[in-house]
Amino acid sequence: MLSETQLINTTAISPADSSLWIATSARGLVRVGRNGKAFTYSVDKGDFSCNNIVALTFDSEGVLWMKDSEGSVFSYTSYTGFVKQAELPQSVAAGLSEPVTKEETVAETPSQALPSPVQRPCYGSWWLPALAVLFFALFVWQLLKNRRNVSKSEAAPSPMPKTNIIVSDQVEKPAPSPKPAPSPMPAPLPKPAPSPKPAAGQFAAEVKEIISANFTNPDFGVEDVAAALGITRVHLNRKLKAENSPSPSDMIKAMRMELASSLLKEGKKSISEIAAESGFSSASYFSSAFKEYYGVAPAAYGK
Repeated sequence: MLSETQLINTTAISPADSSLWIATSARGLVRVGRNGKAFTYSVDKGDFSCNNIVALTFDSEGVLWMKDSEGSVFSYTSYTGFVKQAELPQSVAAGLSEPVTKEETVAETPSQALPSPVQRPCYGSWWLPALAVLFFALFVWQLLKNRRNVSKSEAAPSPMPKTNIIVSDQVEKPAPSPKPAPSPMPAPLPKPAPSPKPAAGQFAAEVKEIISANFTNPDFGVEDVAAALGITRVHLNRKLKAENSPSPSDMIKAMRMELASSLLKEGKKSISEIAAESGFSSASYFSSAFKEYYGVAPAAYGK
C-alpha cells in the first residue's frame, strides 16, 4: 500500500491485458497484473527521469503515454520499454489530463474564504486504498473466471456422431443375388498433399523477444510473459512444448546467466553490480544460482 509520501496521482487500465497502472507522486509507476503481482518502474531502475508522474493514458493502439512533473513525455510498450518523446501526439492529448495540485487549489481560492484549521473539513484519503483493493478484487475475479472457462472447454466431451436408422414394421429377407464376377483391382488413389504447417519456433521466437526486453527486471516472471501475450500460463507452456521449445522460466534463467557470465569475463564490475544488472534480487541468490548453473562460483569463473 502506498504511503503518504507516495500518493496516487492518477490511474489507467491497459486495454491489452486489463492490468492496472498507478501513477504516484514519489514512487514512479506501479503496474498491478491480473494475477495481483505488482511491478514498479522508477528512476532508480533507469526507466525514466522523474518519479513524480502527473498524467497517464493509453492510446487506441494500446501504447501507454505518461508525463512527469518536469514536463517530459514518455511512451511505453512491452517490446520497446520507456522511450522519451519530443512531443505529445494530438490523438492522446485529450486523454493525458493532469490532476489539480494542492498549490493550484490554494492559489485559486481567496484568502478570506479559507476555513480555519478547526473548521476545515477532513475528507482523508480512505478512498485511495479502497480503490486499489477494488481493482485488485476485479482482477482476481476475472482471472478465476478465465481459468474456469478454460477448464470447461477442455473437459467438454465431443458430441457423438448422428446415424440415420430406418425402422420398418415388416422384416423381409432379401432374395439371394447372384455372385458378381470379380472386378479388376482399382488403381491406387494418389495421396493428398500435406497441409502447410506453421513455421517451427514462431511462437517461441515471440516469447523470447518479450523475455529479452524484460529479463533484467528482478520482478519479471512467467506470469508477466503470459500477460503480455494475453493468454494463461498453462496455454503458454503448452504452446512452447508443442514447438519443442524450452519453458519460459528456463529462457529467463538462460538469458540472465549468459549476461552474468559475459560481465564476469570482462572483470570490470563487482559481484553485486553484476547480480543487479543481470536481473537478480540479491548477490547471495545470484552466487548460488550461478554455481548451480555453471558448476563454479562467480568469483572463480573465467580464471
